[in-house]
Amino acid sequence: MAALLRSARWLLRATAAPYLPLSLRLLAGGPGRPHAALCLRAARARPVAGGLLSQARLHSIAAEKKNDLQEEPTSSHRRNASQFDWALMRLDNSVRRTGRIPKTLLQKVFDNTCHSGSPGGNQALLLLRSCGSLLPELKLSERTEFAHKIWDELQKLGTVYDVSHYNALLKVYLQNEHKFSPTDFLAKMEKGNVQPNRVTYQRLIAAYCNMGDIEGASTILGFMKTKDLPVTEAVFSALVTGHARSGDMENAENILTVMKEAGIEPGPDTYLALLNAYAEKGDIDHVKQTLEKVEKSDLYLMDRDLLQIILSFSKAGYPQYVPEILEKITYERRYIPDTMNLILLLVTEKLEDTALQILLACPISRESSLNDFGSFFLRHCVTVNTPPEQLRDYCKKLKEAQLHTSPLQFTLQCALVAQKFDLAKVLMKALKEEGFPIRTHYFWPLLVGHQKEKNVQGIVEVLKGMHEMGVTPDQETYVNYVFPSFDSIESVRAVLQENGCPHDDNVFSQAELRSKAVNGNLDYILSFNFSY
Repeated sequence: MAALLRSARWLLRATAAPYLPLSLRLLAGGPGRPHAALCLRAARARPVAGGLLSQARLHSIAAEKKNDLQEEPTSSHRRNASQFDWALMRLDNSVRRTGRIPKTLLQKVFDNTCHSGSPGGNQALLLLRSCGSLLPELKLSERTEFAHKIWDELQKLGTVYDVSHYNALLKVYLQNEHKFSPTDFLAKMEKGNVQPNRVTYQRLIAAYCNMGDIEGASTILGFMKTKDLPVTEAVFSALVTGHARSGDMENAENILTVMKEAGIEPGPDTYLALLNAYAEKGDIDHVKQTLEKVEKSDLYLMDRDLLQIILSFSKAGYPQYVPEILEKITYERRYIPDTMNLILLLVTEKLEDTALQILLACPISRESSLNDFGSFFLRHCVTVNTPPEQLRDYCKKLKEAQLHTSPLQFTLQCALVAQKFDLAKVLMKALKEEGFPIRTHYFWPLLVGHQKEKNVQGIVEVLKGMHEMGVTPDQETYVNYVFPSFDSIESVRAVLQENGCPHDDNVFSQAELRSKAVNGNLDYILSFNFSY
């Protein structure tokens, strides 16, 4: 494979026209060379960087390669088919409802697939394709790590990978902005005795372009020409991105001219790639001009495309331009799920302020007294450790915008379940300042977490926190959540005294009596009663 790529590079140098960049010369066709077949996709696909907002429906994921798999023994085939249908149904339902997949669900499907003992190719493909933009709540690196884990584990269990699996892994790399060596990837395929196809080369070109490596992309493009493989709009879109990221916006724009000269009108994907390139540069003027040009043409950019431009502006550090793009939203049917996924991704990328800005602009009815639309945002902010004071401010703004009826209480619940004591303390203080009572049971989830680990110091800190909040531990707190973590009740009393942790002697003694009774210590019960 490496030798083929080297020969392709030599051929390109020998035949390319001198007055265009290499990638443009290849697309236009050099002297003495047959022009590569060019074709547009029958159905519009998504841009390289825009997978999050445009993932295809999962119910068709495995159908593409069902006929390519070798026949398995009948019983094994039926068992795998049943397991595959179950997994497909679970994941498909999640995507239908929310446009995303929770990691816990994907992990469960993966575990069940591994326990089957003989995972099939369809199951592997389904799992791999779920590790990209369908996981907006995970960091990009965590998604790729999960994909590698799936790849390695299923390979150990005997799954045979074909070109569809390698292409799925490539797409995951692109969606997760994973940096890798395309030549090493080709070597990996060669080692697995798998031949790359057109889709493989297209995605390798996209990988080079994402790094701004036009020379590498041109090498792969030249190799496609020697194989007479068609160049699709995905390649043109990738080259727009590649030239822009290499700092050559002039030739990024020229890609559209090359397409027209080849008899192909640039489609929405090509224009979206150009818009994202401008957004990454913070060039709002050219974004507006290009959007106006698209509006005057027969093309149409969907809301999810505009959301992708917002993502590009935000990640490049230009959130001030987000409102201008939001003004162009038409609120299509799928706008709310797509927007929720964008918000989750922005929070994951620690761009919470921009995420809140988009959330506040959502066309949600504010009249309902049960409106808690902002819950998903607050929950994820807790997950990614958004600073407490910042989160408290978000709660205030959501309540003012009538996007949540009780944001502080809900966020406190999330913090307690997630065992985030420092955040919980800040939220409890905020609630107390607003006149809400702080209940004893608010602290139980924190105590449970420390109880499981026998973390005595952690329990002491929680009890001190209760005292700071003006909450006195009751009998149930001591009996169920404190005493079980110590060797004896006497040691509990001693540790509390050593750490200067105040406690009500009467409540403590009553809890001690109750604990002894539960444990059948009759002698202690009798002695306790006779002392009165």
